[in-house]
Amino acid sequence: MSSAQAALDADPTPPSWGAEEIAACRAALRPEAGAEFDLVVIGAGITGAGVARDAAARGLRVLVLEAQDVAYGTSSRSSRLIHGGVRYLEQAEFGLVFEALRERDRLYALAPHLVRPARFIFPSFRGDRLGPLRLRLGLTLYDALRLFRGKGHRYLPPRKARTLEPLLGEEGLRGAVWYEDAVTDDARLTLTVLQDALRLGAKALTYAPVSQISAEADGRVRVEIEGGRVHARAVVVAAGPWTGPKLLGQAGRGVLSLSKGIHVVLKASDCPVRAPVVVQTPGQRRILFAVPWGSRTYLGTTDSAYEGDPGQSQVTEAEEDEVLDIVRRVLPHARLGRDAIISTWSGVRPLVRPPGVDADDTVELARTHRIVEGERGVFGIVGGKLTTYRQMAEDVVDVVVAHLKREHGRTDLGPCTTQRRPLVPGRPLSAEELGDPLLADLADRHGPYARTLARMVAENPQSAEPLAPDLPYRWIEVQSAIEHEGCVHLIDILRRRLPLVLTDVALGAHVAPQIAQRLVAARGGSASEVAHELDQYAEAVYGETRRRPPLQRQAG
Repeated sequence: MSSAQAALDADPTPPSWGAEEIAACRAALRPEAGAEFDLVVIGAGITGAGVARDAAARGLRVLVLEAQDVAYGTSSRSSRLIHGGVRYLEQAEFGLVFEALRERDRLYALAPHLVRPARFIFPSFRGDRLGPLRLRLGLTLYDALRLFRGKGHRYLPPRKARTLEPLLGEEGLRGAVWYEDAVTDDARLTLTVLQDALRLGAKALTYAPVSQISAEADGRVRVEIEGGRVHARAVVVAAGPWTGPKLLGQAGRGVLSLSKGIHVVLKASDCPVRAPVVVQTPGQRRILFAVPWGSRTYLGTTDSAYEGDPGQSQVTEAEEDEVLDIVRRVLPHARLGRDAIISTWSGVRPLVRPPGVDADDTVELARTHRIVEGERGVFGIVGGKLTTYRQMAEDVVDVVVAHLKREHGRTDLGPCTTQRRPLVPGRPLSAEELGDPLLADLADRHGPYARTLARMVAENPQSAEPLAPDLPYRWIEVQSAIEHEGCVHLIDILRRRLPLVLTDVALGAHVAPQIAQRLVAARGGSASEVAHELDQYAEAVYGETRRRPPLQRQAG
């Protein structure tokens, strides 16, 4: 057996990224340390993680700086779909759809535990803008842009559509199409991409907002953070909706329009859709989805212009009502009252603004991406979508490599390899292994690494206990999050590593105190820090969901 095959077959362990590694990285960036990298990536969303992974795989020394947590912004607040973008066909964005479908198929192979095919049902009701004929024509083109690989779409007459999805209303149903796209865990996908970058030698530091970027006379770029400084031969700004003049100078002015989308989470028993359902909005071009999510179902997203801090986007009561009303027309048998809502989330998408397009008209903006050049050696990657993150990263790293070759004489950097490198090394879990309930629960989030977690459970059986009775998340994942997933605060664990904030009826309140104690203990903190973590957690949860977790504080 070759050494490469042996490595592939070995059960993987993610790189250590806990309190000790975080402290060491922060210390290495003190001004007196003189830290220097080939590339500094600003932003640890899906695009920044992808850039770091691509660059590290080509042999660059890479540092990622993130102002908040991994996937804090758009990359943990999407519709959790990997898709070609059926609606972009109306905008004649055929290149974007072709690229997205190609990248979707690559992710099937590179991250099968995180990107899973699903058959979507796209119904047409009386009064909808898109009738059955237009849907069939559009999905035929969709299949063609995928070069007719895989299962093509099918037309479903009304009776067949209701057989496949009994929750669909009967009145006014004109038919449906049944087609393939994919579902994912956006925050977990982002983390997994970044972990592979770390495995390739990159460094990452969260809660390190950049205060200044400046080009120096010797061709290097200086990047300042609070209490730290680093020099780089190139910088890529991948800050999503925070991209602008502060990071890119004049080149970052007016390049983006921001679009707000909201999502509502219900119990699956209240909205038991069997597969994702596409919902047309009467009189508008935008569409919503009703997506099954284990014991939950989520509804969304809206699409409206947004101004302000992208991190402070929140779902209003009126927006909740709007989503429920739109979906109720298509799924009249679901229980869609506001009292059925478990949680909500809101995300802000960074859309490239073409010249002459009204910034408020976000529905008409496609999810194309653009590379922007600021000062010498400073590049920005803006726009795009979750599905095409890998191609976006390849495009901008190609530009960086050309810059390093031209300005710094680097001739040792190879081509992109991320289109064939699995996100998690190791043998996929077999059907027999997935018969084990523990492995089955862990595999969807951790892939081959689930075997390592299962061995850790064997040493401490209590760590197999679920965090909530009707959710798949286990205590062993808390340990892994603290030791291997770069968590600094409690909200990092319960919102982006294990999304109890979105799925748990108690918003994670029942386990938050114990997890906060473990997290603070790992960094050698005090009881007052535990209380502070809980206070921060409560405020962060309310800030996003307008719901307060019923935390129970211990006396004394």
